[in-house]
Amino acid sequence: MKFKNSILSIAILSAGLTACGGSSSTTDAADNGSKKSSFASLNIQCVDTENTSTVLKKAAISISNEVLTLSVVDSYFSGSDFATSSAEIVSYDTCSDRLYVVNSQAASIDVLALNANNSAPSKVGNIDLSLAATAAGIEIGAANSVSAKQGLVAVAIEAKVKQNPGLIALYRSDDLSLLATYSAGALPDMVTLSSDGQTILTANEGEPSSDYVNDPEGSVTIVDLSEGYSSADAVVKQVSFSAFNIGASRHTELDANVRITGPAGTSVAQDLEPEYLAINSDNTKAYVALQENNAIAIIDIATADIDSIKGLGEKSWNAASGNELDASNKDDGPGEFSSYEQLVGLYMPDTIASFSVDDADYIISANEGDGREYIYSSTQQVCDTQNHSWDGKQYNVGGKNEDADQYANELDDCISFIDEVRGGDIVDFVDASHPLKAALDDNDQLKRIKVVSDKESYSATDNITVFGGRSFSIWNEQAELVFDSGDDIAKKVFASEGDNFNATNDNNDPAETADNRSDDKGTEPEAIEVAEINGKQYAFIGLERQGGIIVYDVTIPTSPVYQSYLNNRDFSEPVCTLVDEGECDNDTYNPAAGDLGPESIDYFTRLGKHFIAVGNEVSGTTTVLEIGFNNSKLLK
Repeated sequence: MKFKNSILSIAILSAGLTACGGSSSTTDAADNGSKKSSFASLNIQCVDTENTSTVLKKAAISISNEVLTLSVVDSYFSGSDFATSSAEIVSYDTCSDRLYVVNSQAASIDVLALNANNSAPSKVGNIDLSLAATAAGIEIGAANSVSAKQGLVAVAIEAKVKQNPGLIALYRSDDLSLLATYSAGALPDMVTLSSDGQTILTANEGEPSSDYVNDPEGSVTIVDLSEGYSSADAVVKQVSFSAFNIGASRHTELDANVRITGPAGTSVAQDLEPEYLAINSDNTKAYVALQENNAIAIIDIATADIDSIKGLGEKSWNAASGNELDASNKDDGPGEFSSYEQLVGLYMPDTIASFSVDDADYIISANEGDGREYIYSSTQQVCDTQNHSWDGKQYNVGGKNEDADQYANELDDCISFIDEVRGGDIVDFVDASHPLKAALDDNDQLKRIKVVSDKESYSATDNITVFGGRSFSIWNEQAELVFDSGDDIAKKVFASEGDNFNATNDNNDPAETADNRSDDKGTEPEAIEVAEINGKQYAFIGLERQGGIIVYDVTIPTSPVYQSYLNNRDFSEPVCTLVDEGECDNDTYNPAAGDLGPESIDYFTRLGKHFIAVGNEVSGTTTVLEIGFNNSKLLK
């Protein structure tokens, strides 16, 4: 596998360009009436990719009724330090024929060209976000997300103080000049452009500060560009969840399954944390994943009104469900699958996408799961005063001040809030007749698994709850469950790479990485993308910890069919050029290790072929995979 790190002059972007709406094979939305004249006035120059649509049409004839496979084209390595989110979110723009990649360490967007012969990525420039900060008049932190469509590039940028309002910066894709900035909510974590390029939306997570003193509301920003792109012409609406607060007008509408867990005094709007969003087929509804809340909000885009907030409920791991999981990293090794009565999981999706079949819209979710743990640096004295949990060296033991100077001045970890513990931590609070009582005290079973800490005691009939579904799910447009993949992802991955099953993403030492994540959330389905190819719908799911992309045909949403799995990761190679017990010891990534930590996937077509681009945040690599079809029978 080759890694390219060449940087060319951004001037090459002007080569081979034609005015958007000219002979480009991109959607000529400016000329067909779906966009208003304000877009046409931008005169964005699009790459001339004539014959692409013709070749694709011919290619589509030969792929029906075959199994979708993936093959690696090539990767671009950012050159940044290891595990610094330097290739987090990737988005392809047909107009410019470029990939745009969030490089959080460099506080920029890397611009990658694609080779004319095989679509291998290489860097040709970057978008410096400092001009957007100046234009918006705020101090900025990291870029979190990018969405490129129709010659426009939208970037979500958090404020330097993450609890302050962030911003959306909009750029032209042909010369990378800044068009405008728009105010967003606190911590805009994901941005997307509608398919017609007329609306920008961000999911504003609104995470609290590490000491939980400053907890902004989660929100969604909607930017209507139909009247123009300047800050004066665009219409910006901030969608608040405050109407669902206790005592507010819509609190009684809040689904009981929506998980509200923050410390005392936290409002519903503060507790809701939008993680990701998707837009339906006609650009009228936004589906918003509220990950920690195990819920999806449905928003009317035109009115910026919240239609509903739906709790996603629980997934059973009992024998009747047929679902099994490897729940321990201290058992006999990877693949010790079992079912457990009264053990349930919360879906807690990270990435979601939408697709349409027979004029019905569906939501598809990667059910990663996520606990809340907020830790800050403090002295034990201050930590105790705040009634937080000291997690450092105990200088004040048994109420006696053993070393007054250290007790007052030594800094260490203080936990302001945490909602996860291990199974063994709750065993004493579980009724003796509970079916999981013994398993919770057994390292081979549930003693190690991370469970939701939300009860002071557990009766014999109470469920024990874990984080994430270790699966992907399909929901209808009312966010009602249509399908869940159960344990299929885990079983397929174990069959493919059992010796390294449930590996962590920053260590390739078999003694350290195998079985490492079994007690957490398994392979951790994180990224998801759906593409229509030859009249069929295919879902590509990225596994954040294990690595790799697993593919399903979801054309029949109630009965997806497994296609293939590819992990561009070499477990025989160290993750860095210097490691200690497998862990990186010099921040220098070893390219031979391959892709680590897939965070995002974007499907695109060019030169008569189908591809996905994958952003890998731990390795800092952006990898292009070609989609192919073979004549094999479908794998069971």
